[in-house]
Amino acid sequence: MEHMISEAPSPFGPSRSKSRLPVLILGLLTSALGLTAVWWLGQSTEFNIMLFYYAYVFPLGALIVGAVCGSGYGIGSYFTGVRISKSLLLLVVILQITVYFLAQYLEYLYIIEQARQSQGRSIDIAFFEYFDYATRQFSFQKEHSNDYGDPMGSWGYAFRVLEILGFVFGGLIAPLALRSKSYCDQCQVYMKKKKLVLLPASVPFRKIKRKDTEGKQAYEKEMQTAFEHALEQLESLRASLEAGKLAGLMDFQKQYSPDSKAISKLPVRIALSLDYCPICSKGILVAKQVSGQGNQVKTIDLGNSPFAASAVKEFLAVNK
Repeated sequence: MEHMISEAPSPFGPSRSKSRLPVLILGLLTSALGLTAVWWLGQSTEFNIMLFYYAYVFPLGALIVGAVCGSGYGIGSYFTGVRISKSLLLLVVILQITVYFLAQYLEYLYIIEQARQSQGRSIDIAFFEYFDYATRQFSFQKEHSNDYGDPMGSWGYAFRVLEILGFVFGGLIAPLALRSKSYCDQCQVYMKKKKLVLLPASVPFRKIKRKDTEGKQAYEKEMQTAFEHALEQLESLRASLEAGKLAGLMDFQKQYSPDSKAISKLPVRIALSLDYCPICSKGILVAKQVSGQGNQVKTIDLGNSPFAASAVKEFLAVNK
């Protein structure tokens, strides 16, 4: 069942959007620091992390460097309250590509200057000639050896593209992570999260013999009944919280701790949490169906529903 969240209109009119400039400046700052670290590492160890590929295909090094460089966009967005919109994401992509080629150009200037100092004369080669040469000279280090294979020629451009994509996508990791966070449009801040309860939505797992058809059917019926009961509890809680009544939630918290190990071991459970604005106390009840254990855990979104601001204030006063 889908629950829509409505935004109450402000008596003072719509909020004015915050400037993106601090976010962009912090992103460019972390980009400068990240690329400086890459250059220092290369000078100290002769290891260019940007050229590190996992299994000769995945540009892991470029992804890591891109994530470090783009972390400032996420940090800036979180602390300034500037929401990561699609247009801001596009700006980040453009800036990541620009930063990548700027780094290549600075490397070109450095190599040209080193060559001039060693040969005592200027080197007449344009940037794109250098870029093309460096790309075509791309080669992998041989396994268990310090030697490199033959230059790839035009195939080097395939790995150059992978390198750029890795760097750009790495820069989007932090901003994309923030896009999944709840956001208060009126106050222009990211909401905080608090775990509430973990509802049992199944009976404990038990082994049933393959030939025991009746036992299997009885177990499946128990599982279905338990799940339907959990959904009924969820709908009841949603209605009471939307009406600003906390009694039901308080009772649930006494029975179903969000950190209950016993409930966590059940095949299916429903995790409930509160996303709330620290300024206006706007609240959202977030419900997720969780199944499986360990690395096999799967999560299904059961929809969000309103959590009355008055109830949020009362709840936070009791649960500081």
